[in-house]
Amino acid sequence: MRHILVPVAAALALFIMGIFILNTQLWYSARADSMTGAKFVVKNMNTILGEAQRATRTAMNVAAAGCDEEGQYRLGTEAALQPHLRTIFILAHGQIVCSSLPDNRVLLVNVMILPDSPLMLLPAKEAVNGLPVLLYQTVSDGSRIGITVSDRHIRDALGISIKGISYQLRVGDTVLGLSGDATSVNDKGKHVGRLDAKNYPYSIEYNYPPLFSVHRLVSQGAGILLFLLLIACLGAYALYKYLNKSTPPEESLQRAIAKGEIIPFYQPVVNGREGTLRGVEVLARWKHPKAGYISPASFIPLAEKSGLIVPLTRSLMAQVVMQMNAISSKLPEGFHVGINFSASHIAMPTFVDECLDYKSRFERKDLNLVVEVTEREPLDIDERLVHTLNTLHENGFAIALDDFGTGYSGLSYLHDLHIDYIKIDHSFVSRVNEHEESTRILDCVLDLARKLSISIVAEGVETKAQLDYLNRNNIVFQQGYYFFKPVPFTDLIKILLSKPNVKVMVE
Repeated sequence: MRHILVPVAAALALFIMGIFILNTQLWYSARADSMTGAKFVVKNMNTILGEAQRATRTAMNVAAAGCDEEGQYRLGTEAALQPHLRTIFILAHGQIVCSSLPDNRVLLVNVMILPDSPLMLLPAKEAVNGLPVLLYQTVSDGSRIGITVSDRHIRDALGISIKGISYQLRVGDTVLGLSGDATSVNDKGKHVGRLDAKNYPYSIEYNYPPLFSVHRLVSQGAGILLFLLLIACLGAYALYKYLNKSTPPEESLQRAIAKGEIIPFYQPVVNGREGTLRGVEVLARWKHPKAGYISPASFIPLAEKSGLIVPLTRSLMAQVVMQMNAISSKLPEGFHVGINFSASHIAMPTFVDECLDYKSRFERKDLNLVVEVTEREPLDIDERLVHTLNTLHENGFAIALDDFGTGYSGLSYLHDLHIDYIKIDHSFVSRVNEHEESTRILDCVLDLARKLSISIVAEGVETKAQLDYLNRNNIVFQQGYYFFKPVPFTDLIKILLSKPNVKVMVE
């Protein structure tokens, strides 16, 4: 389930991150478009105010010459020819002296008391027709020239078609948008974009685009969204394949050794006649986090084939030392501790030093440490090998030949090496039953061991008949399910505590 959830979560995270980046890019683009639109509005307004500026020059000439019938005609003509102007008037000595309208009329209410600000936005109540108006003014030689622009032309200039963005004209503290009246504003807490005109005293204000917009994402980035979805799906698929790829067995075993998942189990060795505990054989078990305990038959051959048997055995040796030291006060004198070593490990130049270091780390110096040579691999008997085993023997180690008769050249080992024990494989012991012929092969093996003065340990004892046969033949050291199964360290402690009068294993 985790191998499905992880790719899905990763794909979702990748898609969300892509949306975030795309949205940010579109947001910045929308802000740039908003500013571009504001610049275009300023350009439109400057065009209108440029007309007012030109008309003002004509009005100045009229004011200088005196407003007669000809002057009034000139003002009317100027107002008619400029497409965005509404009226032109000249105010002097507190009264309207000339206007583009007949009879010197103006379309403003209370024009006499208006301030002479260069540019003003007047609300609807200040106009005769009840519509807001823009007033452009110039003071010259004691005369004030005013030019009005209707709200319709201003709104046309503001009406830039950018989705979600609206513009408004601001003069002083008064603003005019695409609809409604000119109103006074309070800037406190207001977050809007603003572009100030350079040549005239006004600004263009606009709302910022929303930081996140589904409509903007879909309308402007639909193609990229589909691409992001495709990339996220492909990424999830690749991650799923990676997480579910089959790990090579060697790699799995190597990780297990590094994580300490290969742990020692202990197969008790007993006196078959007395039933007393004499020692243990150390066996390997894989404590898999999901599959539970895995039999050594499933991974020891792989370890031997791949060369991992050496680090595996070293790990077991370290754990055995630690665990035996933890219960050193409970171990009888001369307690037997045997570990299997592969031929490749024994042939290593560092093997003797490893074993001596292993022995030195035990708190109890009276333990009977046994090097069990396994026959699963061929052991090249040469001068160096003989020297290696003899050195260990001289330093207090016992040498045992494990699984005798099932592997490579067991008889030649007996002839060429100093062997203290042979361990009769369970395949021979299991043949023992009530029939006399069932013991013929095993009788020969036992007779051979006696003639060579080699002690015998019988493995795989499972029935009373097998026990009786071994006792009749004076095979003292026995192990098998008839006595104990291989147990973890905690169960070994229970066995030791339940048998306080244990007799030790002797040669």
